[in-house]
Amino acid sequence: MDFTFGKQYHLCGKKKIEEVFNNGVKNHHFPFLSYHLILKDEPFKFKILVSVPKKFIKKAHDRNYIKRCMREGIRKNKSLIEELLLLKEISVDIALVYICKERKEAEEIQLKIIDNLKKIRNELQKNTG
Repeated sequence: MDFTFGKQYHLCGKKKIEEVFNNGVKNHHFPFLSYHLILKDEPFKFKILVSVPKKFIKKAHDRNYIKRCMREGIRKNKSLIEELLLLKEISVDIALVYICKERKEAEEIQLKIIDNLKKIRNELQKNTG
């Protein structure tokens, strides 16, 4: 099993990010707001955007800590999504936005990431049949 989280997993590009936020399916699972967009014509992979708005977390070192914890949770648990994508032969772009007004600890963030990835996986299973 591959536990890397390199450049190929990062959602980049203004057009792609806007497309995910405008056309993606929105899920609310506190402390995250997630958007995901299914892509049929690309190789079987997922790309993810991690965001912690300044509106909710004022201090930069707290925002960086939360983003680091989110990426770590995704890195350790990305197999939840990857297995399904290979099976269904689809790709997905995901945007995760942290919407809590207080800093949470790493373990709690990682547990919430797992819950959120499972919720996205269930949505993908429903939508792709």
